[in-house]
Amino acid sequence: MAEIEQYPFGVLVVGGGVGGMRAAIDLAEAGIHAYLLETTPSLGGRVAQLGFMFPTHDCVLCRGTSDHGFGCTRPAISPTFLDHNLHPNLTLLTSTELLACDGEPGDFRVSLRRRPQYVDPSLCTNCGRCAEVCPEVRPSGFQLGLSTRKIVDKSAPRSIPNTFYILERAEHCLECGECAKVCPTGAIDLGAEPAALELHVGAVILALGFQPFNPVLMPELGFGRIPNVITSMQYERLASRSGPTEGIVRRISDGQVPRRLAWLQCVGSRDQRNPYCSSICCMYATKEAMLAMQRIPGAECHIFTMDERAFNKEYNQYYREARESFGIRYTRCRISDLQEDPATGEVILRFPGGRAHGESAAGQGPLQEERFDLVVLAVGIRPPDDALQIAGKLGIELNEYGFCQTDKFSPLASSRPGVFVCGAFASPKEIAETILDASGAAAEVMRLMSNRLGERPFDRAQPFINGAFQGPERQVAGEPATVAVALCECAGELVFLIRRSPNPCLHASLRGPETAPKLIRQSVDYVFVGDDWKESNH
Repeated sequence: MAEIEQYPFGVLVVGGGVGGMRAAIDLAEAGIHAYLLETTPSLGGRVAQLGFMFPTHDCVLCRGTSDHGFGCTRPAISPTFLDHNLHPNLTLLTSTELLACDGEPGDFRVSLRRRPQYVDPSLCTNCGRCAEVCPEVRPSGFQLGLSTRKIVDKSAPRSIPNTFYILERAEHCLECGECAKVCPTGAIDLGAEPAALELHVGAVILALGFQPFNPVLMPELGFGRIPNVITSMQYERLASRSGPTEGIVRRISDGQVPRRLAWLQCVGSRDQRNPYCSSICCMYATKEAMLAMQRIPGAECHIFTMDERAFNKEYNQYYREARESFGIRYTRCRISDLQEDPATGEVILRFPGGRAHGESAAGQGPLQEERFDLVVLAVGIRPPDDALQIAGKLGIELNEYGFCQTDKFSPLASSRPGVFVCGAFASPKEIAETILDASGAAAEVMRLMSNRLGERPFDRAQPFINGAFQGPERQVAGEPATVAVALCECAGELVFLIRRSPNPCLHASLRGPETAPKLIRQSVDYVFVGDDWKESNH
């Protein structure tokens, strides 16, 4: 495992979702070094599992798919996180967990543990040979159990770091070792061990995100019992181009495209177990229903809700558009039981049909029954699974619901001075609010560490690319015009494509410089691995 360069009086940002990335960028731009800690092997958090966001239906984090056309390949909120474009004031610590934090504001000592990923990101070329030969298959956590993966895997075609990884090493991995044998760059080390790390930082920002409510705790809704009852996050994966069905929503039972879809609101929110509102469920269910209407010809979408909570003017217009332009039905009731027709796989809902949108009838209306091909449970927000452990390690307080305790007039400060919070770990909130929170938390850190602002300046004259890729310039005035081509053969992976290309220049480069006197040819196994680039950059 590579050594981490230490920068005194940096800031530790815990959580690699959109909130953590935003806070880290703001600090880096202010000249303060930010360590971005993420417990999983790649950045993105929950947002990485989404294909679209409301109310614009824009992509959130590009996963290297054609959701919104080709050309956008940004798997983070900023290109300054890319492997070969990393901001000089950023250090990414993936597969890392927080162990302890001692000290006081401006002078914290943080102990970390880095779990091995068994694949070196600096050597991995994403050829995928390791996954092809791996015999071990597991359910995919990123795809929420809707598909399987190999032990050696990556969450999406584009990720940060852009590399394969091994989440858990099976008992016989060392005996097998097929992935290491076929890796052309020797990036896989199945004997890698965890590493301890200690950082000296001036402040900590918690951007832990949230955990979706587990509807197994509400067995009356049929999740896990009825195949065609799924969660809203599972629907997001089905609707995403990087999902198991490549963006085509299908029923779990038979793979057919559903025509009649229902969403049940407030699952795990506004009940006796969790009395608070999760803030986002109404809007994301509306978004998912609108996507279904756009993609499935003849679709019928029905949303069962206690009441619609569109929290600002723009969202209220979005809600009106769903009803008036898309014809999405809203019924005000709370479904208490779901049944399945075993012959057809349809889900049967019984509900009082007397209260549609805007109605407040004295009675609930007559009981009616409808059948749906697919039912989506709009699950609420819960604190992250490790919230209690993190709170104990950092010495911060949690509120009665398990979220970070903050003050009404200091909503970004935890109960421990020098430790700040942003995003859904403070309270349920959507993406835009999380981004605002993150910038606010970074500003609080800048105020605390005002004497450190600008200590690490950087130059925008060139992109933030690694120094190994920047060669010296020389004057070429008066010399014959030449073209230099550096060919990355990728251990033969790309040579056959070049041979099939109609471009004569590429063919000439393969035949050698004698057939193209004005062409300088340099062929290397891997352009971006080791010192090959330095050797070819003449």
